[in-house]
Amino acid sequence: MSMHLCLSMWSFALDFQRRNMDIQRFAQTCRDLGVNSVELVDYFWVSAGQPLSVLESSGIRVCAYDIATDFVHLDPTVRHHQVKLACAAIEEAVRVGSGIVRVLPGKLKPEVSLEDALQMVIEAASSLARYAHNAGVTVVLEPHEDVVNSAETLRYVAQQVGSSAFGVNADLCTFLLMGLNPVAECAGVVDLCRLVHLNDMRQVSKKYAGYQYRSVTGKTYAGTVVGDGEIDLRGCVKTLVDGGFGGPFSVECLCMDNAMQGVQKSLENVHKILQEVIQR
Repeated sequence: MSMHLCLSMWSFALDFQRRNMDIQRFAQTCRDLGVNSVELVDYFWVSAGQPLSVLESSGIRVCAYDIATDFVHLDPTVRHHQVKLACAAIEEAVRVGSGIVRVLPGKLKPEVSLEDALQMVIEAASSLARYAHNAGVTVVLEPHEDVVNSAETLRYVAQQVGSSAFGVNADLCTFLLMGLNPVAECAGVVDLCRLVHLNDMRQVSKKYAGYQYRSVTGKTYAGTVVGDGEIDLRGCVKTLVDGGFGGPFSVECLCMDNAMQGVQKSLENVHKILQEVIQR
């Protein structure tokens, strides 16, 4: 049984933001790490001028294309604009050869009820699923923020959308930050998964000087090497594989300041876990 493994560009987010990384260096880094499949982030990709030839000449495939969207707005014009951005991302995914486009649901606003916010996400996702179906790709919704953030809400949206061109991206750290058990949440959406973000975190002091993530339970977390944090990575992978998911597993290292070292160790950990799970 083979597993489709890829590396998320977000693993080098801080380097891209500081201009210490560009697409050429990213491609070379992937080659050095033995990576031949990547998850692109729209913001960095577009800012770099969308140089597809750089990836193609390096023999690197695109497993997923990410766009940051927010469908929770009272103004229908704003919602429509967000859908248009996602449609453009679908078109770019087709151009780069990716069969998956990842979108985000959006954050709850004071003037919008949770019920209305959920309906806004469903309407946008339904439009995108139709567009994706015609383009021959799959749009996947990632749990994020406070509207769609659990297996239960992901499944509800998927049921309402009701399209084979719509699926779920199981993001392990989001489940953790929501105070949920990532293994149980993976079990709850395994049949809907078309992409999985393998990431990890550990609890730190509120005085921690690096980048912090706050959970709904009030705990403070910092990104770690994938497999070295608090998430039961092996349990999540086993649950997904046993449920029939074969990838893409996208390694998303959240170390930030030590990206190269963190990514290399993350890939080693994930390879080891995948081999153990497959060969058991």
